[in-house]
Amino acid sequence: MNTNALLGLGLLAGLVVTLALSSQRWLLWYLLGGMGYWLAVEAINTLVSSWFVFTEWHSYVLAMGISWVPLGLWVLYRALRYEDVSMALQQQRELEAARYVEHSPVYDDDYTPRFQ
Repeated sequence: MNTNALLGLGLLAGLVVTLALSSQRWLLWYLLGGMGYWLAVEAINTLVSSWFVFTEWHSYVLAMGISWVPLGLWVLYRALRYEDVSMALQQQRELEAARYVEHSPVYDDDYTPRFQ
């Protein structure tokens, strides 16, 4: 290792330690999550490269696409489960809304509010 590499690694290690000791240490989870995601993409890329005959660029594109499938499925699940896309949820909300009857309070003629 040359001097520049040692300086860069030392600077990186110092910044990570500083970040870990600061109040913004939650940013380390983004850093670790990004590294974990890229390791997963690399693993998928290795599997795609060993199973099929693609160029390196095509195998990376396919690996990225495969890695986005769980995210797409999760978004679709959330949309169908929690949003107005689901017809069953819309019907349930309409039934719950029909149970509540809005009304205005009825007062006597001599009623005066306590606070104005």
